Amino acid sequence: MSSLFTNNAAMTAQLTLKLIGQNLDKTNDVITTGLKIAGASDNAAYWAIATQIRQDNSALGAVKDSIGQGLGVVNITYQALNTMVDELKEVKRKLTTASGVGVDRMLIQDDLNATLSRFRAYAADASQAGEAWLSVDSNQPTYSPIRKVVSGFTRVLGQPILTTTDIDTNKLKLYDAKTGNGSAGTSAATTSLAAWTTAQATYDAAYAAYTSSGKTSADVTAYTSAKASYDAAKATFEGARTSANASAKVGKDGTGGILNKEYSVLGADNNGFLKAYNLKFDTMDISTVLPNDLSKINAYISMVDRISSAMTEVAANLGALKSQMQSFQNYTDVLSKANDTSIGILVDGNMEEESTKLKALQVQQQLGIQSLTIANQNTQQILSLFRN
Repeated sequence: MSSLFTNNAAMTAQLTLKLIGQNLDKTNDVITTGLKIAGASDNAAYWAIATQIRQDNSALGAVKDSIGQGLGVVNITYQALNTMVDELKEVKRKLTTASGVGVDRMLIQDDLNATLSRFRAYAADASQAGEAWLSVDSNQPTYSPIRKVVSGFTRVLGQPILTTTDIDTNKLKLYDAKTGNGSAGTSAATTSLAAWTTAQATYDAAYAAYTSSGKTSADVTAYTSAKASYDAAKATFEGARTSANASAKVGKDGTGGILNKEYSVLGADNNGFLKAYNLKFDTMDISTVLPNDLSKINAYISMVDRISSAMTEVAANLGALKSQMQSFQNYTDVLSKANDTSIGILVDGNMEEESTKLKALQVQQQLGIQSLTIANQNTQQILSLFRN
């Protein structure tokens, strides 16, 4: 039945068109923002969960940044140490060459001086954001040997909490402005050397006389006697040298960095006797070494071996810490991406589905407009009766 005052069909069509318009607006919003849940009004439960996950991601981002800052210092220190450990092999090779015959030790010293300068530069340049672990000044009142770096995180009540690792720079510093002297060691006694030297001279003279003689019975007897005396003196000498070297002792190392502190070391001279030295890598000098006593060069080689072992150990420890920090940094990336996926499942819109839905709603809107037009035609027909 048609009514003059109420057009039910038009009202229904208008309500339907309104609902279609609301759905169309919502679908447009999803397509525009990419979110099916943009606020609490869309779905309070999902929105709250997504918000919490976003906060967790923000905390993970802060953790990653903190680890990255510490990792930068660890990495630059590790690279500097590795470079110097490699170059120490070349230092040892040059020292070994310097112990040879007929070499220019002044020229080798020039090469060593250049290496020493590079090492100081490597240590000074291995710093980041004010953190320098290889070159320090423990004289400063604000100096603290313990440096903390963020190396990972744990969770307490679901929240990520930073964990730190203490770096003791006293164990890895290469240079320290504050140094202290060590104590001298004990060299091996060389008292047995004179008897052997005398016996060797007697033997050499007898051998020379024998080779230039007619090799008579008397000549052979003299040579044989001299050789027997020499062999006995040599055996006595070697036993005495072994005993003397057993009593040789190093003193106490000085204090400072690995490369500028004093080392108490032993070096064998040309006759095999150990001599005690207190040497520094940073002031290495072989220019005054004489060919008849290479003990100082051998002592330097012993010192370089100790330094190489110490620096290799430090580099290995830093390398392990670096790997740990990188693992945690990668883990935060994995967690963040997993959280992003979870957020997407909760609030992201399905673009293919929403696009299809938009087209369908646009068709429904057009049909709704046509329905409203048709519904209004009934009223127009009633009004035409009054016009007639």
